[in-house]
Amino acid sequence: MVRKKEERRYAKQGDFIRLAIEDDCGFIGRLSSEVFSTFGDYGETVPQWFVNSGIITVTYVKNGHPLGFAMLSVLSGEILAIAVIPKYQRSGVGSALLNHIENLASRLGLITLLLHTAKDNDVAHSFFQKAGFEVLGTQEEYYPRGQPALIMSKGIYHNR
Repeated sequence: MVRKKEERRYAKQGDFIRLAIEDDCGFIGRLSSEVFSTFGDYGETVPQWFVNSGIITVTYVKNGHPLGFAMLSVLSGEILAIAVIPKYQRSGVGSALLNHIENLASRLGLITLLLHTAKDNDVAHSFFQKAGFEVLGTQEEYYPRGQPALIMSKGIYHNR
């Protein structure tokens, strides 16, 4: 119920989430370089995920301009990335993307979502914990530059 209200709220504002299109690849690469640079060269890596047929990528669009994206591995149920232009962070874009990914996962019949987030990224921990994710453990040297990551998961509710 909450998700539907949130989706209607964004529709009223002229914002929407859609499957990413080929034209989004440059945006995804630039944003990944900007927001994930601390962890490695994701400006090249993340666009490669975009073209993988086992990964669904969605883009948040406002007034014809992408503000963020999220990626879900269909096979593993892992959220590979959620990124929002820094100017629009903490404005609901990330939450809308996460809710959209959760709905997709539910429709695909996934029972659990997984993700990794940097161990020292308290903002991300709080964001995901508020969304119902729980810490499963730590993976040392997870990122290309050697930082550890928290492994987090959330069970998916299925409407029947």
